[in-house]
Amino acid sequence: MFGVFNVQTHLKIVLLTMLFCTIVVKRGSAQSSPPVPTVPPPPPAAVAPTPPWPVLLGARVMICERNRPVASRVVLVPDAATYLEQISKWSPLGQWPVLFEDDPGTSQFIRAFQPDEILVVPATARRLPEDLEPRQRLATAVAKISFGATDPRIGFREHYEKLGWRPPGFVVASMNDPAWTAGVALAAGRGLPLVFVDGDFGGPNGELSARRLRELELMIRDGARSTGYEWAGLGDGLDAVAICRSLPGRCRMDVPKAAQVRLQGRAPSGPYATMDAICRNDDGQRWGYAGWIFGDEGRSAVMAMSSIFLDRRNIWMFSGYEKQGQWNVYEVSKPAGRLAELGYASLFFEEGDADLASWIRLLRGAIPADVLFMNSHGSPTLFHVSGNQRAYPQDIPFSEKPLALQMIHSFSLKQPATPDTVGGRFLERGVYAYVGSVDEPYLSAFISPRLAVERLAAGVPFLLAGRYWPGGGMMSGVWKITAIGDPFMQAIPPQLRVIKPATDPPAIEGGVNLLESAKAMMAATKTDPMQGAEAIRLLELLGRDKIAVQIWKNIESSDDQAAIAAAAPEAIGPLFREKDWPDFMAAYGRLSRENRSRDSRDMLWHLATPRLNSITDPNTIAFLSAEIREPMPAVDLERLMPHLDRVLGRGAGRAAVQRYLEDESDASSRKALQALLVKK
Repeated sequence: MFGVFNVQTHLKIVLLTMLFCTIVVKRGSAQSSPPVPTVPPPPPAAVAPTPPWPVLLGARVMICERNRPVASRVVLVPDAATYLEQISKWSPLGQWPVLFEDDPGTSQFIRAFQPDEILVVPATARRLPEDLEPRQRLATAVAKISFGATDPRIGFREHYEKLGWRPPGFVVASMNDPAWTAGVALAAGRGLPLVFVDGDFGGPNGELSARRLRELELMIRDGARSTGYEWAGLGDGLDAVAICRSLPGRCRMDVPKAAQVRLQGRAPSGPYATMDAICRNDDGQRWGYAGWIFGDEGRSAVMAMSSIFLDRRNIWMFSGYEKQGQWNVYEVSKPAGRLAELGYASLFFEEGDADLASWIRLLRGAIPADVLFMNSHGSPTLFHVSGNQRAYPQDIPFSEKPLALQMIHSFSLKQPATPDTVGGRFLERGVYAYVGSVDEPYLSAFISPRLAVERLAAGVPFLLAGRYWPGGGMMSGVWKITAIGDPFMQAIPPQLRVIKPATDPPAIEGGVNLLESAKAMMAATKTDPMQGAEAIRLLELLGRDKIAVQIWKNIESSDDQAAIAAAAPEAIGPLFREKDWPDFMAAYGRLSRENRSRDSRDMLWHLATPRLNSITDPNTIAFLSAEIREPMPAVDLERLMPHLDRVLGRGAGRAAVQRYLEDESDASSRKALQALLVKK
């Protein structure tokens, strides 16, 4: 598997160099030609161009991916100990995704990966060690063995040198933090040294002090030194760091003058993005770039596995900006055309096709994009689409598959762990790679979609393609753009992504085939409708929504009230993705109040809002009036009020607002509701 690294390196670098040089030539083609000298100068000595270090970093990532056999299977586990045990089965003969069965992102991943087999394994009898050091030793051993080590006692560098492998970066994790599941997978799958940074620095919504940021930086540098590789400059060895643990997303910092972003003659004091402030030397210059994964064990595993195993072929671009002035730098029609030239499936929305009505129509069902570039402006709790129309966190789409996102929008990731913010809702919906802002960065802090696309075409990793590089001007200083996800993940042109199939992957002992289990449950529903809920759950995991919907319809027609009530919560997702409005409403009406979650309510409104003009049934309109979403009830009520009046009679809209106003205690929500009464 790995013995061809040195031979392949030259070939891939040449290929990517050619791509990069093509980009440079195209950019310079509009310049006027210099005059032709009368006596031609002697030809210069041939010197091979040196690709920029981000292109070289991407080449090293791609070499690893092309030499890693992938088995068309997914293994589902019940707990963290079983997860680690299954990762340890990876080897140079094959690797495959390992996910937590109960994580909401697992079915998304399976719909994207489309494996030949899905196996469910029981909990292992082995438990993770309670003490920190044994946990660290176990995780380190798994990372090495999975990348072909025969003796886990030898160091990462000694092992990699035997393979002729030079890692492009390293992984930072803590075995006391649940995101270690991502750290171990990235180290094992990408051939990266795994180091540990422990201690409580705070949660994702917090803000690191300058003192604590300095402590974190020094600990990360110690980890880099421990690998034995060069790391102190870009292009010298370790250029990217995957941070897999909880940290505050924002920080304060005494920024050295050379790394300051100065606006109108002054250097703002922050807050800055923690992922932009770390991996810098004492003078503020970068020695590396960081990407950040946080969350529980299941979610972190999905983020890592999505980065390692999924294709990124279908790229959507949505711009709420006018195509004039400074906004036109970020237009999306030209980069979308370039994507098509490069072999991607691309779709773009701008101007009249990017207004609120168009956006709301996109929300029906789940969007199928692998990558989304989105231009907006607003705050943590609202974003503007074309025509300066407002949308809100409840208007964030569901994704059919895990999604990578570059969002040009101030404050979207100010509170990334809060689902009632723009960025928090995107992350909850399945975004696993995200370039966004933690504060007001100003428009010029963002890389344009056009430049990002050219960088992706040259093999630059996704999170790095969306950020400024050293020498890129004022905005390459310490600033407010953060990067969530695996910093090594690429979205290269489809023809360059070559997956080596595993020809003889090892059997998974005790693994139960999920498809066979689903078939058995489907057969059981014919005589026992109570088995329908489990049948639908398994079919959703398999990505078989159409069959799951048919099972639901069979159960609903059985008149077995207990079976219908049990199956309804499982049927909501498949019915939504199939855009089956009548049956979705029937299933939603069967949900108990506790089962009417944020997701299910959003699904209800994503299907209902685009069709409000056509709803004439008083019961349906009254039902929607009772399902207004918190914490911003005025959003749904404003959209529903004219239809309440139209269907139920004049004044019905005001009456609904008054009812919510009587029970609302939040001052800002009360103000928004009162504004609706003034409008009317």
